[in-house]
Amino acid sequence: MSCGINILKGELKYTDNELLDGIKLKNTIILQFIMKDNFLSIKQMVLLNGGSESDADDILQESLIVLYRKIREDNFILTCSLKTYLYSVARLKWLKELKRKQRVEMLTDEEEYMIDETDSIEDEIENEERQRIYREKYEELGEDCKKVLKLSVTGTSIAEITEIMGYSSEQHTRNRRFKCKETLIQKIRNTKLFNELGNENNRND
Repeated sequence: MSCGINILKGELKYTDNELLDGIKLKNTIILQFIMKDNFLSIKQMVLLNGGSESDADDILQESLIVLYRKIREDNFILTCSLKTYLYSVARLKWLKELKRKQRVEMLTDEEEYMIDETDSIEDEIENEERQRIYREKYEELGEDCKKVLKLSVTGTSIAEITEIMGYSSEQHTRNRRFKCKETLIQKIRNTKLFNELGNENNRND
């Protein structure tokens, strides 16, 4: 994923790499810009999950500290936009804070792993981006294909799909499902962003 996105605010124009350099150098102007540019989305996430505006401010500052520590590592590579990275860090930190305050009764094993392992932030970002691409390309399919694939992933049998869709035979249903699936996979594979993520699943389905 390209991280050279230009961000505009008034007369200011920064690439993500310039913002990262500013964080690394603790440039006050850059840090204030990043706080203002990212606060609204993180505040909304925190407010929707039981927090306050003050919590959002704290989480954003803590997330910047995480990013500062990460970019000081020699092997750090930003594989997404800075806004996506910060949002994902903030989300994970807020989940951890909710758990600490016992305001979440149960987190999935996957979420607990992501919270405990800082290095998994990049993995979560990539997974979220892949899911976004999947949803976007799924919506580009015809209604017939969307319905067939939706029925298939929800465990509906071939016989039931055949009846629901009014197809002539179960073999026709299998053929239709295969073609729809291949069309979706091809759309995803043709997405530049998906290829940049280095998706392992594009070899097979």
